[in-house]
Amino acid sequence: MAALTPQSPEWTDTAPVKFSAVREVAATAEAVFVALADHESWPEWFDAIGRVERIGEQHDGVGSKRRIFVARQRIRLVEEFIEWEPGKVWSFTVLEATGPFRLLETLNERITIQTTGPDRARITYLMAMKPNRGAGLLFDKVLRRGMAKILTTALDSLWHRLAALR
Repeated sequence: MAALTPQSPEWTDTAPVKFSAVREVAATAEAVFVALADHESWPEWFDAIGRVERIGEQHDGVGSKRRIFVARQRIRLVEEFIEWEPGKVWSFTVLEATGPFRLLETLNERITIQTTGPDRARITYLMAMKPNRGAGLLFDKVLRRGMAKILTTALDSLWHRLAALR
């Protein structure tokens, strides 16, 4: 596994490469957050993820860690949570990665949740990264459409999951 450079939550907003998706759902912000914090259920709504494991004794909150297995479990990421405000924001920085993610210097992801009405919330999923020198064109031009589609599909699936739980 390659070590990535951990970053603060503030860095996410200034990253050189960003992908995002937005989805409004018929659920409370709290219900959305509960679904996000259910780490092991991610493969049920995020197609790219095959398995999630919590790491260490702290399972939730800032400082907790998890290991994600992507793309039929050939790619692994170790993530540390850097924001954890129930009903509002949930984000992590990637500490280690395999596969094409080794071409990154830094990767943060943030999900913000805004209440838009009674039992309605807007979810914004932001993936922020800094590719290693020489890999910027690949991540900025080639993957932009693909990454946005992956995030949009994941949020659509999360919306269906939340609707089924109501």
